[in-house]
Amino acid sequence: MKNGSSISAAVRLFRRNPAARVILIIVILFAATYGGVEVLRVALRTESPLMVVSSESMVPTLNVGDIILVRGVDPHAVTVGTIIIFHSPHNYEMPIVHRVVAIDDQGNSISFETKGDHNPVQDSWRVPSQNLMGVYVAKLPYVGLISLQLRGPVGVTLIILLVALIVAIEYGESKSSQPKTDAK
Repeated sequence: MKNGSSISAAVRLFRRNPAARVILIIVILFAATYGGVEVLRVALRTESPLMVVSSESMVPTLNVGDIILVRGVDPHAVTVGTIIIFHSPHNYEMPIVHRVVAIDDQGNSISFETKGDHNPVQDSWRVPSQNLMGVYVAKLPYVGLISLQLRGPVGVTLIILLVALIVAIEYGESKSSQPKTDAK
């Protein structure tokens, strides 16, 4: 029975304490967001299962703000015409989404020649297979526009203001629900 009393004590704490409720909400949102991404990472065998398209290089196939689903794949399974996601050969931290236009397969070493659908010319680099993050599977059109906007200073300010608003609402609710005492 001790376990049941611990749960009811925790429920009472969250009902009476607005700060505890705010912390709980933030923890739940954080766990749901990052836990969901971790599940996708394992299920799709890739380091980045969800990505936001941030340039026009793949228009009309993919538009700025589309969220794409990425699945890890063996480099030998990639064919010409496949849309791949890879680390830029010039800046490893920058992911790029382009279509494979040619494959150079020399047994142990595979590299891909790529081109954005909207770009007039093929990319000037070859993508080594170790830069391959995965292949394009599906998209959610324009849903990522919010994410792109939240990355800048305006977005960070908006997030801070929303957290402050949640705290203020919780504080206001706790003040209004407290019994008033008459001062005589």
